[in-house]
Amino acid sequence: MAQEPKRDQTVRLPNPSAQPFVVALKTVRFFAVLFFWVTMVCVLAHVAAFVLTEWVGLYSVGEVDEGAAEEALRARTPWLGLLETSASASEPGELFPNVAPEQRARKRPPEKPGRDRTPRRDREGADQPAPVPESGEIKGTVVAPPPDKPPQETAEEALQRRRLRARYYRHLTANVLGPARWVGILASILLAVTVFLYLQIALLGRLGGIRQLTWSLFLALLFLVSVLPWGSVFEEVQAGSLFDFERLLSAHATGAGSAEDWSQAAGYYGRYLVFPAVSVLLLALSGIHFAGGYSRSVLANE
Repeated sequence: MAQEPKRDQTVRLPNPSAQPFVVALKTVRFFAVLFFWVTMVCVLAHVAAFVLTEWVGLYSVGEVDEGAAEEALRARTPWLGLLETSASASEPGELFPNVAPEQRARKRPPEKPGRDRTPRRDREGADQPAPVPESGEIKGTVVAPPPDKPPQETAEEALQRRRLRARYYRHLTANVLGPARWVGILASILLAVTVFLYLQIALLGRLGGIRQLTWSLFLALLFLVSVLPWGSVFEEVQAGSLFDFERLLSAHATGAGSAEDWSQAAGYYGRYLVFPAVSVLLLALSGIHFAGGYSRSVLANE
């Protein structure tokens, strides 16, 4: 016998009177998702800039060891170059510098008189000039000329090339992070306002998901606090997830990350790495709670 369902069990049905609120919440959610991803991209761009500065070294050029540069350039030559020894690469006069020139030229021993051992066909064609092929006609095996060796790059040229590349990527990153900083701040403010508006509409329509939406709102406010430029208000406070790129380069050039003072190194990593990472975590948690509130307030009433 099948068990009958309990009569006191509550069943939540869609609220027909909530349809106008559901339509409004869908519109608000569209802008909330837009502001969320714009802000996330801006913060992640700053985290990537720190990684490229500190661990990749994309914007800095260290001292180039000339010996190491020559070894690297020598390693770039073809492997056939290993077959060329110092004896074959040098001039004939440089093999034995202490030997007199008359001693270098060793006379060939005279051959004994006798029958000429040269083949007959070679003797007959020795006095005849070699036939010159006509224009456009090539006979026999064609030997391609040896390819020209690429010019080797010196240590100074390698250093100059690295400086130009670092300068190019530095200007490119500065031009990207400059607008991204202010766009991220404005998008974070609009995101907090949008989540607050969503919560108010859900409360007015007596919809579900109020707990998740409240968590999402306060996490968005904490994220807003972490990205605002408090240095323009309080001179002592320079922390912020959307930091100034030039200040990061200045701190990296002074060696703050590798300083012997642990407090200075901790402040450097905490300001430019830990703080943005915490902001990303707050923003992600806010988005997760907002998605839960949306499923309870909108998807449950469709």
